[in-house]
Amino acid sequence: MARRSPAISLTWKIFLGGVVVVAAVSALTLAITARSGRRAADAAITRGLAATRAHVRAILDGRERGLEASAQTFARSPSFRALFESRSTERSSLLDQAGEAAARIGANTVHLTDAHGVRFARSDDPAAGPDTLARSALIARALAGRRSAGAAVISDTVLHQAVAVPIEGTSARVVGVLMATRAVGDSLAREITAATSGGVVFFALDSTGRPRISGASVARDEALTRFLDERAPIWAAADAGSPSAPTAADLDLTGVSGTEVTLGGGRWVASGAALRSAGGVALGGFVALRSLDAEMAPFVRLERSILLATVAGLLVAFGLSHLMARAITRRVGVLEAATRRAADGDYAAEIPVRGGDEIARLAESVRSMLADLRDRRDLVEFLSAAAGSKEHRRDLLDAPPQHIGDGLQPGQKLAGRYEIMELIGGGGVGIVYRALDLELSEPVAVKTLGREYVSDSTALARFKSELRLARRISHRNVMRTHDLGETDGMYFITMEYVHGTSVKALITERGRLPVHATLPIARQLCRALEVAHEEGIIHRDIKPHNLVLAPDGVVKVMDFGIARLLGRTQGMTQTGMVVGTPEYLAPEQLLGEDVDVRADIYAVGVVIYECLTGRTPHTADDPVQLISRVLEQAPVPPHELVPDVPRTLSDAVLAALHRNRGERPRTMAELHALLVAGE
Repeated sequence: MARRSPAISLTWKIFLGGVVVVAAVSALTLAITARSGRRAADAAITRGLAATRAHVRAILDGRERGLEASAQTFARSPSFRALFESRSTERSSLLDQAGEAAARIGANTVHLTDAHGVRFARSDDPAAGPDTLARSALIARALAGRRSAGAAVISDTVLHQAVAVPIEGTSARVVGVLMATRAVGDSLAREITAATSGGVVFFALDSTGRPRISGASVARDEALTRFLDERAPIWAAADAGSPSAPTAADLDLTGVSGTEVTLGGGRWVASGAALRSAGGVALGGFVALRSLDAEMAPFVRLERSILLATVAGLLVAFGLSHLMARAITRRVGVLEAATRRAADGDYAAEIPVRGGDEIARLAESVRSMLADLRDRRDLVEFLSAAAGSKEHRRDLLDAPPQHIGDGLQPGQKLAGRYEIMELIGGGGVGIVYRALDLELSEPVAVKTLGREYVSDSTALARFKSELRLARRISHRNVMRTHDLGETDGMYFITMEYVHGTSVKALITERGRLPVHATLPIARQLCRALEVAHEEGIIHRDIKPHNLVLAPDGVVKVMDFGIARLLGRTQGMTQTGMVVGTPEYLAPEQLLGEDVDVRADIYAVGVVIYECLTGRTPHTADDPVQLISRVLEQAPVPPHELVPDVPRTLSDAVLAALHRNRGERPRTMAELHALLVAGE
């Protein structure tokens, strides 16, 4: 035999269910937060990079124009121009002028060339010999009298901004060029970072084309070097071949934008651009940086808060799960114990579970089930005692002697399908037989209808309609009506066959029934009619003759739809005579008024009254006198005739028998509640 795996306790089931829900919600929230955070961070970084670009552009442009304006002012100085035009001027004097120009302009270096572009003085290197710079686009443009600016690299590692201004002689001809440069270093990078909250790295391209950091506001580590080695060639080639050399005002981020990189242990988004010489050659560039960690920090804090809230929620969920499970298992345990006792035949378990939740509704169902089992047990015991004291026939209907023996014979086939087995009984409408359904091989009850009830085609059509409604009722306390058939002018009804005895036969044999036998019959009758009324069906002919008790204690209500056939086909046979059994008809039925469910409630009251007392509420020698008493006299309370009847039960019966239907219980459920309270 396979070993069963241990079951998961209810506490863990509830907790795990909560975990799944909380985890799913938290995961979804985190995913949405992360996605929204990254989008917001990307948008902020894009704006930040644009701001850094604009600021770099403005700073470089301003520095360039300032350097150019200072250089022009110095170059236009008469003494400088005169000294420059004199052919006898010694080289030492020009070196002094270069140094003075660097100091007054605020340049790192100043280069002086003659009208042919030959450099003969350099402020930062007095020993430097003459060198031809005419091939340089920066110098060539200045010699041509045009504005000239661009990037420059000094000592193969330091990026500079360079401007060249022409030196004009007395005849307005260009007699030389003053070139001034200013280094782009750490101070400029820090200035930009302070203004934009973003990092900046300036780099120069050495003679081999490898980037060298010229200035930076972030740590100069190996990660930054590797990043520049990878990206600098891309930026340098991004706008190569431009038709004209860009100025500082034209500088923009070209090439790669928004590259994520890890620098100094933090995540950054970098965007770079090349800085070119006056001739359009990329000599260096800059990288604008925005910290992704800084932009994501608020969202990271939010994610941590969500995670902490999730953990706290799970802890709370575990505690609540434990409390809920204990509360549930305690209540379920009561129901489990009750059902185990019921399985052992003990239906007396008390179920104190109350409330409006599902368990309370389950408890109410169990209470109802136990009450039903007790009722059926009491009925079975009563029927067993009755059978032991006196043998009696188990008839579906009390049959008036004149009807017994009329009609079909055992062995005869009806409509070629139903084989008649035996006569069961007869009534006011027809004769009932036990038959065998040859097609289904199942026993059925066949009730033949008198021709007088189906001779009217209108009445027959209405009867068929009633039967269709009756077939909609599916309840264990209702005898199912199967079909209406016709053969050789004889109409018959096939019904569920129940081997039992009618309540009328039981009262006839036993006299009044004890309370513990009456209440089960009454409650089952109420439940059956409640279901019928919910389907819009009114029985109209409830009486002990139409109630069958099965050996297992189940009450079956029969003849749904037949009562209306009686009322609509014959009506009054003569003045003052009502077709049917007046003892069980509500006053409004006797008066020919329209009826509703309260007519059935009245009839149930009569049935209960007769079960408790052995007689109907009103008796008379003739129908007219009976009808008069029903309409005018109140019945004697059952508890006055039978002292064993509880007063509350007696009051419930009298409420159902009230002459004014407005004073009766409105529904079968209300009457059932009164009967339960009157036990």
